[in-house]
Amino acid sequence: MIGRILTVGFVCAGMVVGQAAGQTGSAPAAVGGATTQTATAATAAAAAPAKAYAFDVISIRENKTPMQGGMGMPVFGATGDGYHMANQSLLIPLITAYVPQAGSTAFFNPQDQIKGLPDWFNTERYDVDARIAEEDRAEWQKPDAQKVMLQAMLQAMLAERCKLTVHREVKEVGVSSLVLAKGGPKFKVTDPTVEHPNGFNLPWGGTMVMDFSKGSGTMSFYGATMASFASMISSWGNGGRPIQDKTGLTGKYDITLKLGDMMMGPQQGEQQGGPAANDPGASITSLLQDQLGLKLESEKGQVETLVIDHMERPSEN
Repeated sequence: MIGRILTVGFVCAGMVVGQAAGQTGSAPAAVGGATTQTATAATAAAAAPAKAYAFDVISIRENKTPMQGGMGMPVFGATGDGYHMANQSLLIPLITAYVPQAGSTAFFNPQDQIKGLPDWFNTERYDVDARIAEEDRAEWQKPDAQKVMLQAMLQAMLAERCKLTVHREVKEVGVSSLVLAKGGPKFKVTDPTVEHPNGFNLPWGGTMVMDFSKGSGTMSFYGATMASFASMISSWGNGGRPIQDKTGLTGKYDITLKLGDMMMGPQQGEQQGGPAANDPGASITSLLQDQLGLKLESEKGQVETLVIDHMERPSEN
């Protein structure tokens, strides 16, 4: 289980350290005609940016430097004048460029919500440096505008350099809805005047801090929306059922989870008789209710999948 948490924490959650694209973004259909779309009316109604944004200069080079042992802080994200990524998978710009528009989730879970990736995608790593045009720099400094611009620019970059075409599929499947338990939430609304610890600035809002120094480990979210939190815990197990936010909480919150049994792998869980031995969702359920005043309810819901129709290795600079 710890491997799953680390994978999500260092790949999915930190998709773009800095000001990155969130759910408030452009519709995918406007990237040079490169994107097709199969989705609901709600998806089709998403607003496109007023301008067809694109990076002015782009450099993409394969990085063949051997990965060092351990898990350091990944380097990727928006900069003062563009975007930078060092020695990472193209999953990072892909999952930043495209976000779900149906269902109450904040990002496409690469484990089960992205289909059709080419064979080379998960083994090759790249350096990306992209700069915006001078006339776009004033707008780029506005956080809300930057989210829209970055998403559109990354879509255009992937279409131009990787010949990427995608479409979206929405299906009604079994999901777990995150709702309030009796007694209400056991976490607090974020105080914007309080300085929080440094961590991953989540692309859909908030900061995540992971601390495994005390054995069992903790995971804290600061200034996070419930949709963001629900999407993160959906990646931890729950028997394969996506978790969607139905709490009705619309603010930003500080949330800390002591991971406990979630840190155990399946074999260790079996030996100790813990809930992780048989049902990966059992640990999540108990943690949510005991520590946060939340619970999961099974129902049907819409889940959106990003389908890769075509993608090539990035063209040379």
